[in-house]
Amino acid sequence: MALRDLGFTAEQERVYRALLADPDSDLAGLARTGTPGTVRAALAGLVELGVARFRADRPSGVELPRPSVALGDLIERTEDELLRRHRRVGDTRSEVPALAEQHAGTTAGPLTGQGVERLTDVDQVRERLAELSFFTRTSVYSVHPSARPSPESVAAARPLDVRSQRRGVEMRVIHEASVVTDHRVRDHLREAAASGARIRLSDLPVERMIIMDEEVVVVPSDPSDTRRGALVVRQAGLVRGFLHLFHRIWAEAADLTTSDDPPADLTEEDRQLLALLAEGRTDETAARAVGVSVRHLRRRIARLMHRLQAASRFEAGVAAARRGWL
Repeated sequence: MALRDLGFTAEQERVYRALLADPDSDLAGLARTGTPGTVRAALAGLVELGVARFRADRPSGVELPRPSVALGDLIERTEDELLRRHRRVGDTRSEVPALAEQHAGTTAGPLTGQGVERLTDVDQVRERLAELSFFTRTSVYSVHPSARPSPESVAAARPLDVRSQRRGVEMRVIHEASVVTDHRVRDHLREAAASGARIRLSDLPVERMIIMDEEVVVVPSDPSDTRRGALVVRQAGLVRGFLHLFHRIWAEAADLTTSDDPPADLTEEDRQLLALLAEGRTDETAARAVGVSVRHLRRRIARLMHRLQAASRFEAGVAAARRGWL
């Protein structure tokens, strides 16, 4: 248990634990990793927290009440304060929509039509996604194409995912299957799945979209260049069309597999070969990279494709990444 969560400083926690282990410790003994001055300050802090009381006849100058009582009281006081803060934050949250509406009246992007707003750069898009995620209450559905995300975009997406999952928002995510060959993306997806997100992989090309609460859709202005901004769609008819498209892709996609263990006889060379296949390498370049003949490589590819029930070399690489073999 980290006592610092209850208001202890690192030094106060060290001194408190030392006194619990040896109630007869004196200032010199307690100062082995500090100074008498820091120990005295820590002891005074413990008294202020209510987990110690001054006793002139004790070697350290204080005695410790039973932790079950003293820490129990401190925990209850901390819980009460957290509850008060929670209520104050709740009151502030209720004011945010009005403030956001006021801000939108002066800074909103230009409208391309009724219920459609244009955002013209990446920073605007990220800011609006953060704002929309704050107000999202029921669901987030997203589709991501095969383009490899940058480390910055993966890092930027994680806080938004955590914020939504913490509130119990239903999250459904569709990726093109080839992205799981990137270890950064694969680790991010497994982390999200472990937190409750439902993730599926599509073998067909898809276009980027994010749907929040089945009421707002964010899509790129130019799917071929997401740096050119995005459209925020609230027009009901358009939103229904995007929802229909999402559910159709979802029905045809396959669940991300996170629990398959690699076969015991899968060698490191097999893993390297499968990763090269997932990248679309030719037999000749893959053979040079692995250090075997093309003839030998093709025999191994045929064996791996059979094990993975894959119809093509690329499909074998993607299937291996999907199963967590890479």
